[in-house]
Formats: sequence, C-alpha cells, structure tokens
Amino acid sequence: MVRPDVVSLRGGFTGPHEVIQASDGRTLFLRRWDAAGDSPVSLLIFHGITAHSGAYGPALAEPLARAGVTVFGMDLRGHGLSDGVRGDYPSPERFASDISETVAFVKARSKKLVVLGHSLGSLSAVVAQRSRPQDIQGVVLVSAGRRIRAEQYSRPTAGAFLKTLLGVTLLRGTPLIGYRREGMLGLDDPLFNFRYSARFYSVLYGVPALRLLRMMRAGVLDSPNLRFEGRLRVPLLVAVGEHDELIPVDSARELFDGLDADDKQFLMIPGGRHAVFPSDAPDLVRAWLAQKF
Repeated sequence: MVRPDVVSLRGGFTGPHEVIQASDGRTLFLRRWDAAGDSPVSLLIFHGITAHSGAYGPALAEPLARAGVTVFGMDLRGHGLSDGVRGDYPSPERFASDISETVAFVKARSKKLVVLGHSLGSLSAVVAQRSRPQDIQGVVLVSAGRRIRAEQYSRPTAGAFLKTLLGVTLLRGTPLIGYRREGMLGLDDPLFNFRYSARFYSVLYGVPALRLLRMMRAGVLDSPNLRFEGRLRVPLLVAVGEHDELIPVDSARELFDGLDADDKQFLMIPGGRHAVFPSDAPDLVRAWLAQKF
C-alpha cells in the first residue's frame, strides 16, 4: 500500500479544521463541524482502528452539527492527516500527551466538552478523561467491550503469521502486522491504514504485545485503558449497535456494568453495526446530550 503524502494532503484540505503543534513539534489534525448556532456543548470524536476523523462526518458529525452541536474529530498520530509513522506510536507517554494536548486545545474553544470514542477510540476517550478530567464534562463509548468475536478476523497466512511474530518479538516499531477482518470499510480511502506495529497495539491497549496477541486469539481484551481511575463523576453513555459484528451486545453491557460512575446509561442502537451508524443514531446521541447538558 502506497503511503499518502500527508503534508501535501493536509495543506490542500479546505474544509473547517484545526492543526495542533504537539509538544514534540509534530502536527496533529482536527476536523471541525460547526454548529449552525451557539453550541452549548462540543463533542470530540476519537476514531477507531484503520480510520480517521473524516469517516465520521456524514453519518454522525454532520447531523449533530445541524442539530446544534459543534463537533471536532482528531486524527490520531500516524492516521489521517496527522504527522507520524503510519501505524506506529512511539510510546505510551506520547500517546497520553497527544490526547491531553488535543483535549486542552478543544476545551479552550468550548463551553462544555464531551469526548466520544468509537471502537479502539474508546481507549483514547478513557485516556483523555484520565489525563484531563477537569476539562471533560461527559464521556461516550461506542462499540466498546472486553470480549470480541475473534472469528471475524481473517485467518492469517503462514507469511502473515511470521510477520506478526517478527513484529512482536524483534521489530516492535515496524508496521508489519496487517489488520484484516470481515466487513472492513475504507478500503478505497488512501487515508485509512491497514498495517500496524506491535508497539502501536501495546501503547493503545496498555499491555505487552505478546500478552495482547494471546488475548486477541482468545477474544478477551482486558485493557487497563478501558478503566477509569476511581469513580467517574460525569455522565457516561455506553452504546453498541444491535447487529455489531465485532462487539456482542452482552459484551458492551458487561463493560457498562463494570464501570463505576455516578450517572451512566446503556444504549443499544437499533439496526446498528460496528462501523455503520443508522440514520437515527445521531438523534439518539443528541437526545442524550440534550438531557445531560
């Protein structure tokens, strides 16, 4: 797969957006969907694996903006129009700093801020709340759970397995591990990424790569980055699609039941899939935001 020229593509992007100069000098990219009027609350979306912020525009961000919510979407380092080695993350500290600096940037432009993490982005949302709890007034986790349907992932060829083993044991920072599962989206989008380093997975999930590989095979993801520190004092929404092909509804429910929060709500999205939001999904999120904020 040809790596995109991120600097040129970012320079040619004409839609509403922000760029953040991270503390290490690299550029992080945020799309912005402005509300028609005064927005009492902003939503910051953290995308799932392979994706970028633009994937959430038509189905989620644009309808919410029309309904009066200003929406930001962060491209994680090495994804979309942000700088960084595609499919790698240099360290847990850099990950936490990127998330924290982005939250601070968005909160300075918002009255109230709610973070929404989709799939792998749920880990980013939890890290955001842990890093800057003073800036975040609500948390939404979509398509998140501790158990996955491992059978959805394509069985690796012998060559792919050897690459994975090499990446986990020796070349931890080299994007050798292909990401493939049934029903993937974005195959025709050059900003999507389908190859990752073992270090990326280890940083995002907060566990050693070999342990994570064993968990993936077993279909159980016990990630410390899916746990809040202490009792969550702001409203929490955990949502999952009725037909999510990767996260069973009961897995999302188990995650919800295990999270200690003052104010939490569980939502099953009728007709929803893992990365496909039905037309009424933005209304369900907007109704929760309106009720809480």
